[in-house]
Amino acid sequence: GQNSWAEEHRSKTQAAVDKLVDCGINFLAIDFDQTMIDVHTGGRWQGTALELTEHMRPVFLHLVPEATNRNIRIAICTFSGQTKHIRDVMEYAFPNIAELIVIRGNDKTWEYHGNGFKRGKQQHMASAAEELLAEQALGVTDVTKATTLLIDDDPKNIRMSLKDRTRAIWFNPKEPNELLDNILMLK
Repeated sequence: GQNSWAEEHRSKTQAAVDKLVDCGINFLAIDFDQTMIDVHTGGRWQGTALELTEHMRPVFLHLVPEATNRNIRIAICTFSGQTKHIRDVMEYAFPNIAELIVIRGNDKTWEYHGNGFKRGKQQHMASAAEELLAEQALGVTDVTKATTLLIDDDPKNIRMSLKDRTRAIWFNPKEPNELLDNILMLK
């Protein structure tokens, strides 16, 4: 029945988060379009943020709060400029923890001046990490490439990340629940 599926999903999510902790990961950088949500907005979503929230994938509705409970920080790293919408979606989807989630999109509100990689999602992640480190209240003392995991449906971003010595998992939009299996296989 539905209940046993939910139960199995919950325990698998917990196992995946245990694995992240074991691997020393304290920062999840998650893509938005086609990854956290099941549509591609192309940065041009016409509907409301509430309507967009209905497209949140269940695997993330479980994973994000579970990871946050274990002091793993979350950032949405997207090429979309609709960060206000994404912020609202986070408020709807995760009302208790939305304020802990950092958003980096192509909205011209931030620039990364470090000497890191500028391609793919690398500068989004670096800038988000800087914000997390600046916000002592979030309780993060050390976010580095070695403690970061990118989850993204675009193989190019995954390749860039791995090339930049940052762990990354390709998210398959057709098999969203494979994400947990892939986390469990992390080294």
